Amino acid sequence: MVTLGAAPLPRQYTVDAYDVSIQADLQKQCLYGEARIRLHGLSDTPFSALDLDAGGIQVSSVMEGQVAQVFEQDRGKLFVVLAKPLVSGESRGIVIRYQAGRLPGIKFSADQVYTTVTSDWLPVNDRPGERATLHLTITAPENTKAAASGRLIAIRSAGGQNVTEWQLDSPTEPYWFGFALGGFPENTSEEAGVKLRVLGADSQVLEPTAAALRYLAERTGKPYPGKMYTQVFVHGDATRAMAGGLALLPESYAHKPPAQPDDLWLLTDELAQQWYGIGIVPKDWSDLWLSDGISAFLADTYLEKRLGKDAYEHEIQRSRQIYNQLRAEGADRPLSGAEWTTRKEADGEIPKFKGASFLYLLHLLVGDDAFWNGLRLYTSNEWGQAATSEDLQKAFDAVAPADRGTEPKRGAARRKKNSKVMATPLDKLFDLWVYGIPEPATKKSR
Repeated sequence: MVTLGAAPLPRQYTVDAYDVSIQADLQKQCLYGEARIRLHGLSDTPFSALDLDAGGIQVSSVMEGQVAQVFEQDRGKLFVVLAKPLVSGESRGIVIRYQAGRLPGIKFSADQVYTTVTSDWLPVNDRPGERATLHLTITAPENTKAAASGRLIAIRSAGGQNVTEWQLDSPTEPYWFGFALGGFPENTSEEAGVKLRVLGADSQVLEPTAAALRYLAERTGKPYPGKMYTQVFVHGDATRAMAGGLALLPESYAHKPPAQPDDLWLLTDELAQQWYGIGIVPKDWSDLWLSDGISAFLADTYLEKRLGKDAYEHEIQRSRQIYNQLRAEGADRPLSGAEWTTRKEADGEIPKFKGASFLYLLHLLVGDDAFWNGLRLYTSNEWGQAATSEDLQKAFDAVAPADRGTEPKRGAARRKKNSKVMATPLDKLFDLWVYGIPEPATKKSR
């Protein structure tokens, strides 16, 4: 065995596609998987060492063709030594066989299983900017229903079990991959050409979901990005948006009247991430708030439309209270931070609740019409791409222009002491909340 060490190796490759087969054993609370991973090299020189994020997965073999590859696992990583070095631009494929049991990112119970962390059920290259397609085949007990990232392309019975196949054609960050299966009741409807599917709840959930979908399409200027949206109400308190129109919600919400503010807020927040998080992805983890904060603020504004201004103000106040408590605990930080390299570093309550609080102030600053025009412009400009905080500010600069006498510079570009750019109120708001640049002290007259 070649000892590769625990430190992550430089990733000199990118993954183009994952073709994954999962067999779920609910009785044993175990997943058995086979992942066919197509990748190509990025390094100018041949290299043999690969590392993948593999959480608590137990790998039994790594193959390339008929040749077994040397591998080891350490601290959530799978290290592979390729028998034949990979060169720049060369496309190759490896097959990883593994199993996974009860892990932080896999939630088992007697009648269902769902995933919340991709690397706990699939070995992946989960680095910022990485995007790949996914073909997922799920084999499960015949009395279960499944939902997964992507569109359903096949369903059949085999050996007394249900087999479903799912295809995610648009290259997507592996973070958004996932699935759920269980003995769920199912209800469906249709809205604007989109099939709405609910597992684990009755049909009363469908109407507010359809209304939220219409609202988000109008506010963002973009229709829902898909042909089906599935909400799965699961055991526990899971909330998770996934690619291909899949969201996990806690089953406790399925038993409340759909007019309850908490239900509507969570339902809309998860749905909005299909636009902001998947339709537009943050370029890296440093701008996670562009997904979490925008989705949360849209959920706030949906409550205003649905339940009135008091409900909106209540949600804004809740976000501000959470953020102020974080500040009191010394946990405040800028919304955008270039030094973050993992989702864990960027994650937490700051992106969502400070992000929503910032957007509330931005809305007050620029006015209602300019705010929604700016959001639509940002959405149109960045749709299907990776966005940054500066892209959002650029859109709002365009709809709320100021006489600067020069091109506005955002974020770090104005950190320079000798910058002669005149900062506008919009600049100052972004500087303070998003980039963490304090407003310069003014000289007091004598």
